[in-house]
Amino acid sequence: MPDLSKTFIDALGRLETDRDVDAIASLFADNAEVSNPLVTYQDGGADAAKIFWSQYRDAFDEIRSEFRTVTEKDGLSFLEWTSKGSIDGKDFDYEGVSILEGDGDRITSFRTYFDTRHLPTARTRGGEGTGRVEASGEGNGKPQGGMDSGGKDDMVEAQRDAAEQRAAGGYS
Repeated sequence: MPDLSKTFIDALGRLETDRDVDAIASLFADNAEVSNPLVTYQDGGADAAKIFWSQYRDAFDEIRSEFRTVTEKDGLSFLEWTSKGSIDGKDFDYEGVSILEGDGDRITSFRTYFDTRHLPTARTRGGEGTGRVEASGEGNGKPQGGMDSGGKDDMVEAQRDAAEQRAAGGYS
């Protein structure tokens, strides 16, 4: 797994600097899950990873991630990071943790966690296919919407639904 973590970090760097989405998407297994607080693709594999990472990169004018801790244990990699950049000309920085699971050669699951409040324009930027979470909270492998026509923030509703599902034992 240490090699997969390093390969992932290198591919993410190429995505952030050169917009090379193929390098990172190719690391994912056919049935890989990819998720963050804004979107989930279950069993979407490399195709879903390509959409996920394209949307990630397209959300920012500039972005650069730095990893301060990479820890491997029992087939999992835990990556602590800080990302800095700009959205719509406004500087930002935020921190989070990503978890990689792999089968030795490919990533089978990528989950990342961060506080969405540090990316305020992420709630309003986008449109069709931008990967924003719908209020349903169901991770059905489809890119999901952002603000509804009434201006209500679907992300807040989706996070509330996800918390309720976790509390009920129906989401991990």
